[in-house]
Amino acid sequence: MSEIKEYREPKNKIEKGLLYLSHYGLKRTVAKTINKLRGRDQEHYSYRQFLKDFPTTEKELEIQRQTSFDYQPKISIVIPLYNTPENFLTELVQSFLDQTYTNWQLCLGDGSPEEGLLDIIKKACGGSLDERITYKKLEDNTGIAGNTNAAMELATGDFIGFTDHDDLITKDAMFYIAQALNEDRTIEAIYSDEDKINMDGSQYFLPHFKSDFNIDLLCSHNYITHLFVVRADIVRASGGILPEFDGAQDHDFDLRVLEQCKNIYHIPRVLYHWRTHPLSTADHPEAKMYAYENGRRAVENHYKRMGIPAHVELDTHLGYYRTRYDWPDTPLLSIVIPNMNHKKDLQECIDSILEKNLYKNIEFIIVENNSTDEDIKAYYQALEKRSDIDARVLDFNQANPDLAGQFNFSALVNYGVNNSKGEYILLLNNDTRMINPDAISEMMGFIRREDVGAVGARLYYGNNTVQHAGLILGLGGVANSQFLFSGREQVGYFYRSTCVQDLSAVTGACLLTKRSLWEQVGGFDTNLAVAFNDVDYCLKLRADKKLIVYTPFSQWYHLESLSRGLDLEDQEKKQRMNRETDIFTDKWKDVLSRVDEYYNPNLTRKKFDYSFKTLDEEI
Repeated sequence: MSEIKEYREPKNKIEKGLLYLSHYGLKRTVAKTINKLRGRDQEHYSYRQFLKDFPTTEKELEIQRQTSFDYQPKISIVIPLYNTPENFLTELVQSFLDQTYTNWQLCLGDGSPEEGLLDIIKKACGGSLDERITYKKLEDNTGIAGNTNAAMELATGDFIGFTDHDDLITKDAMFYIAQALNEDRTIEAIYSDEDKINMDGSQYFLPHFKSDFNIDLLCSHNYITHLFVVRADIVRASGGILPEFDGAQDHDFDLRVLEQCKNIYHIPRVLYHWRTHPLSTADHPEAKMYAYENGRRAVENHYKRMGIPAHVELDTHLGYYRTRYDWPDTPLLSIVIPNMNHKKDLQECIDSILEKNLYKNIEFIIVENNSTDEDIKAYYQALEKRSDIDARVLDFNQANPDLAGQFNFSALVNYGVNNSKGEYILLLNNDTRMINPDAISEMMGFIRREDVGAVGARLYYGNNTVQHAGLILGLGGVANSQFLFSGREQVGYFYRSTCVQDLSAVTGACLLTKRSLWEQVGGFDTNLAVAFNDVDYCLKLRADKKLIVYTPFSQWYHLESLSRGLDLEDQEKKQRMNRETDIFTDKWKDVLSRVDEYYNPNLTRKKFDYSFKTLDEEI
């Protein structure tokens, strides 16, 4: 279905340069400029090289043609036609005729005012219409929604999908869908990765290597798009495409049908080539503001159907949306902060919250651990005496004499949470500083959903580079932040640094969770005294079918490791790190053996910027 496309060709070189700068930062922008001057376009070269390194060979295609599946689902692809250029229509039909899996149906509803497209289709088929192609000349052009629904009436397949009338699918697209359905017959919806193709089909670019199903990312923007197929009975029960969401009808449709699906499968392969040309709405998005407004309404309606009190706003980037929750009350939030000495850091952390915070129903729980500084003791006394805040200092060592003199961050946090009163718990390092006044309110919006187990924020080093934007398992080692060290202003790969999404884990330096879930999964594992306790906690929540949400709209500074120094600066800490790494990796070896479901196997795990993997990586 035609829609607002994510990529648009910038109007001029200056706009193109600024767009590239916002995604990739100064260093890569300068490098790209130098390469352009030298006659090498590094961005295009990178994907061209990826395609060269990981080709789909003719031998693989022939093996697919010879494969006979036990279950041979019929896959109906619905396409509304309207004055489709002959070369585009011919290439589209040919891309289906070339499929290595043959049980497909092409349903074409022609809303063009003139005749002629049928002859083009027959010509592309060699003179007569292929029996798998069903064509209908519509009496009236009823717009994208009406034409699509009319074409859908022709579908007789087990699964129904949609493509645009000027795009292409890869030769193995139907094969991989059929293969997935043979491996798991309970799958109800499937989507794939995609890339862009230029007008003459000579260049592929801007591949979108996607996350597995990610409902909060889908509410931020329609990342699923193409190729997308859904079980036919679910499609028909949905009522099809709704005309009131014109321009964002795909987003509305995707949300409505996926709300009914329990098993949604992502094929991490480019199976769809999205053509970018001057007639595309992608080239003039500001002229289609009604479509973005319809997309906003589509997401808002999703929340209404799910019974979640929320309203949705247009983000600063067209086609992206921000959810704001409208919960009617403000339950008590306990902010748990372990601390040893560092009076100035703790005071600045607490003061930043007291001076800015809009969420007022909070208590501070300071877990004191082996402080020797007299200044911090005086600060504790003054803090507890203040009448304008609720703050308590807990002496961990006095209550836990068997652990006196040891540093066990997990035990400190567990003790603080166990002695707090809030229904919700915010774990916070003493070297954090609140930036935006609604940072806590933003996180509280998400955690109150039944399906959410923990929420993390966007954290910056003191030099305004990203310290945390959500953790990816296997990235740079056991786990690390996506977009680490990128500029605060950079939006990242398909805006992944700056839009709300579900991830496998978030850092414990600023982690919001529910007390009920904390108690249910046992809090932090004290065997992980320093390392990976936060990741372990998130994975326990994930095992309990809860989502971990990253929101970039909660922003904090994190000055990193002021409390304890580097783990690897002496032999004892090296040994501890190695021991805890072994404990964590053994505990979660099955999860860690796979590529993180919220990442993509086509992307490198050696860098943090969503670069493509290379031949020397075994993922």
